Amino acid sequence: MTLTVCVGASGSGKTTFLNDVHKSHKCTYIRQYHNLRPYIAVSAIPNFDPTKLPYWDIYIKENKSKTIIVGGTIAGQFMAGLSGGQRKLLLFELIVQRTASQDNLLIVLDEPFAGVTDDFVPFIVGRLNEMRKNHNILLVTNDHVETLKKMADNTVTVSAIDRSTVKINGKMGVDRGMALLAMSIGDEYQHSTNNKDL
Repeated sequence: MTLTVCVGASGSGKTTFLNDVHKSHKCTYIRQYHNLRPYIAVSAIPNFDPTKLPYWDIYIKENKSKTIIVGGTIAGQFMAGLSGGQRKLLLFELIVQRTASQDNLLIVLDEPFAGVTDDFVPFIVGRLNEMRKNHNILLVTNDHVETLKKMADNTVTVSAIDRSTVKINGKMGVDRGMALLAMSIGDEYQHSTNNKDL
C-alpha cells in the first residue's frame, strides 16, 4: 500500500485537494479541525486503548488516567484536559486502532500532526508504517514535512497558481484529475494512454 504526502504553501489548495479526493472516492477522512467532545474522559472512549498513546504513562504516574478529559472548547467554554498536540495524537491513534482490523482503506488525514512536538515523530513514523501495510494513506502536512516526505512513497505538491495540475515526485504538470484517481488505487494504478497523451 502507499503513503502519499501532500504539501504546498499556505493557501495553495492542499485541503481542497483532500476534499476532492473525498468527493471522488470512498475513504476515511479526518479533517484538520475534527474534534472530539472535550468533556469525555479519554479512558471512556469506546473501542480505544489509551495506553497506546506515547504520552499516556504521564497520566498513569499522576493518577489521572481515569479522569483526564479530552479537553478543548465547546460552546465558547474552554475545558482543561489534553493539550492541542495530544488531542491530535489521540485522534490519529483512534484512527489507527479503529482501522487496524480492516484492509485496503483509503485514509485521508488533513494536518494530523499540527501542534505535535518533535518528541513524538518516532511514534508518528512507526504508526504510519504500520498503517501503510494495509491501507493507502494520503495526508496533508505543514509539520514534520521533511521526515514525512522521506518516508512517503509519493509527494504531491499543489499550487495556488495552477489548480489543474500538480507536481508528483518532482514531475511537473501532472493532470490533477489523474492524480485524484491514482489516490484511491495507490500502487496498483497504471496509466494507460488516451487522447490526452496525443
